[in-house]
Order: sequence, then structure tokens, then C-alpha cells
Amino acid sequence: MTALLQSGEVRLDRRWFALFLCLLAALVAVVLWVPNRLLLTAGLGLAGGVFLAFLLAYPWLIVPALVATTALDITGQLLKETAIGIPLTGFHLSLGLMFLALLGNTCLRQRTLFPEFELKGPLLLLLGIMALSLTYSPNQPEATIGFMRTLVLVLFLYGAQVLIESRAAVNMVVVSMGLALIGGSILAVVQIATEQFFLPASFVIAVGANAPRATGTFHNPNTFGTFLMAGVVFLTAILLNYRMSFWKRGLMLVSLAFGLAGLIATFSRSNWLAAIVGLMIPLYLARKLRYLFLTLGVAALLIVAIKEFVPFAEHIFLRFLSIFTFVEEFGQAGRESGSARVYFLVAGMEMFLDHPLLGVGWRGFPVLFEHYKPVDFPNWVPTRESHTLFANMLAELGLVGFLASAWIVWRTLSRGFAGLGRMEDSYLRAVLIGLLSMFVAFQVSLSFTADFSNNFLWFFTGMVFAVVRLGAPRAA
Repeated sequence: MTALLQSGEVRLDRRWFALFLCLLAALVAVVLWVPNRLLLTAGLGLAGGVFLAFLLAYPWLIVPALVATTALDITGQLLKETAIGIPLTGFHLSLGLMFLALLGNTCLRQRTLFPEFELKGPLLLLLGIMALSLTYSPNQPEATIGFMRTLVLVLFLYGAQVLIESRAAVNMVVVSMGLALIGGSILAVVQIATEQFFLPASFVIAVGANAPRATGTFHNPNTFGTFLMAGVVFLTAILLNYRMSFWKRGLMLVSLAFGLAGLIATFSRSNWLAAIVGLMIPLYLARKLRYLFLTLGVAALLIVAIKEFVPFAEHIFLRFLSIFTFVEEFGQAGRESGSARVYFLVAGMEMFLDHPLLGVGWRGFPVLFEHYKPVDFPNWVPTRESHTLFANMLAELGLVGFLASAWIVWRTLSRGFAGLGRMEDSYLRAVLIGLLSMFVAFQVSLSFTADFSNNFLWFFTGMVFAVVRLGAPRAA
């Protein structure tokens, strides 16, 4: 059974599977005699049945749907109003199908051994303090929904460990991310060119932009930027640390070129910075760190050279420089977004000092912010959400919640880098470098966005442990 788990081989009763295919073939023969509309319906049903059959044998075939429905975000909402107050999205359906596929595959394989859930300690501590905080949170309805969402994401994280158990599954993740980068970035460039956004430009400007920002299919340009940043860092790390054929390298470069263009179009400074930090790891491990600074220098020179002819070029340059000139420009006009982040941070720390052990309760920050906001907070900024995850954890879950979060980060990085040193497969090693680089980049991004429930964050965290297990040296 251990060998079965390591190889990801699926051993099914082929007689039952053959009978299933024969029944589907018989269905085709029958519907050839019915009208065209029924034939189309039956054909779609047949295709769906075949897909479900293969999904039971190879659950990782659901990966493209998970990536695509996560990238759809608000445009993937199927029902905007439900009884529990959470919109029904395509991702919910994909996630449910993933769980059913894993359950069915487990029964068919008669599987009794599963990968160790190495994050169970810190995650149980985090869920425990969140559950306890429901008893005193000033925002109990949202806190309850948030707790249930986190519980499902924890299952999603472990599901990723079970799902990714073969090189084919890893390849599916890489290809899906590459295609999603291209699709999302094309939409971003089109939005900038046509100024047609899923959010009004007035809202985007209100949260800190001097020009419209691409949101893709997401509800916020920063969330869209996080998605593109994750893909760019992940694929770049693989490209730098694994030798591949010419055509594969070409396709990877095309995907990265689109991803970088889309990331720029979001004007998300936090994710620009996160991408730079994340890329330092694979460049360092590939002994090519100098190329990062060379690329940044050339890009800056190009923007300076063309900013007289392309208005957005100057805005990109000035917005990037604002990362490094924030202190001297704090509180100035046009810096509402950056200044507000500091005010949120200060308010969060004051909440923590008043409730140091257990915090004010999950989802309590938006409600209590009015009592803690500094007197010079720019009131025309519409949001009341903390933009710094560690400050939000301290405020809402206190020291216990913060330590649980830090434990998750430490455990993931220590396990990942320890596994990296023993990795023999060059491809899986490159993928693991990409996952760890992305995880570090996420920590930078979360310091400015607090996107705690980001699907990709939880999925790729689980994938770190899956790839470490998959690439571990085999016992003789």
C-alpha cells in the first residue's frame, strides 16, 4: 500500500469499468434514432459521464476546474443570494466535485493509508481560537460564516495533499496556471485599453489609484494582482531551475510575458513587491540573482524613455517608486491608500493591546474600527477592513491566533526547505522551489492585502507537502 501511495498508481476492477463504457456505448447507439436536440443532450450527458468516470480514477483531472473557477471570482457566481448568505460560485461546485472524486477514488482503491496531515497542530489551534471567538465577537453572523469558510479551506488544503500524488497531477497544475495567466492577463490589458471594468473606476480611484486599474474577473484589483503574482512567481521558478525542451520553454515564456503584463495593469504595488521578493528565491537558488536587478533596471529605463509618449508608463514608474518614498509622503494627497494601511495597522495594534490574549473576536475589526481609528484617518476611504494580516490576527484572535498563524508559516517553510535538500527529481525540485517562492511572496502580499481566504494560498500550501512527499527518496 505504501508503494501504491508513492507511485499514485490506480488499481481498479477493470471489468466494472469496461461494463460502464459498454453501457455508455449502448446509450450512443440508442440516441442515434432520436431527434437532434435529444441527441445533443444525450451527447453532453455521455461526455459528462465519461469525465466523471475518469475523475473517479484520476481525481487530479479536476485541477483545471479549480484553477479556472478561482480565477473567475465574482464572475463565477451562479447564485448571488442563498439561505446561508454566501453566493454559490463555480468554485464551490468544483470543490464539491473534488471531494466526491477523492471519496469515490478512495472506495474504488480500497485505500486505507493517507498522507500525514503535518499542519494539523497549528490549524487545529487556529480553528479552536476562531470557534471560541464566536462567543464574544461583535460581528457574530460574519464570524460564523468566516469560521465555516476557514474550516472548508482547511479541508481543501488537506485535499490538495491527497489529490497531488503523481507527476501527472503536478503537470496538470503547471499547465492550468499557465493557461489561467494568459486568459486573465489578456482580459486585464483589454480592460485598461477600453476602460471597461467589473468595478466602477470611481471606486478604484477612491482606494488609491490615479488611473483605472484592471480587476480582471475579480472583485478587487489587489486580489487580481495576487492571482497573477502567484502564477508569475511559480512558473518563473520552474523555468529557472529546470531544463526543458525548446517548445516548452517558449510556451512558458509566453505565459510569463502575459502574466507580467497583467500584473503591471493591476497597479497593485503590494503584489509588485511580493513578486520581486518571491523571485529572489529561485534566482538565488539558480545562481542568477543578478538578473533580477538587471531586469528591474532595464524596465525602469524603458519606462522613463517612453513615459513622454505613453501616459500609463509614467504612472507605473511613479507608483513603483512610491513603495520606497512612502515615509516622506505619508498623509499627502494621493496617498490615501498607503496612509490608510498604516492607520488600519495602528488601530489593529490598539485592539490587540486592549485584548492581548484572545483578541476582539473573529471579524470584529470592521465593526470596532470606528472606535479605534486615528483622528486624522481619511474618512473618504470607503473600506474598514484591515490590510495587514498579522495585525488583523493580533486584533481579532490575540496572541493565540497570531502564534497559530506563525506556526503554520514556520512549519510549511521548514518542511519545504528540508525536503528540498533531499529532492532527487530535478523537475519536482523546481516545482517545490516555485511553491516555496510563492508561499514567501504570499506572506509579503498578505502584509498589505490580508487576503486570508485566498483559494490559491490554501491549495498551494497543501501542495508543498504533497510535492515533498512525492519527491522523497524511495526506500530500497
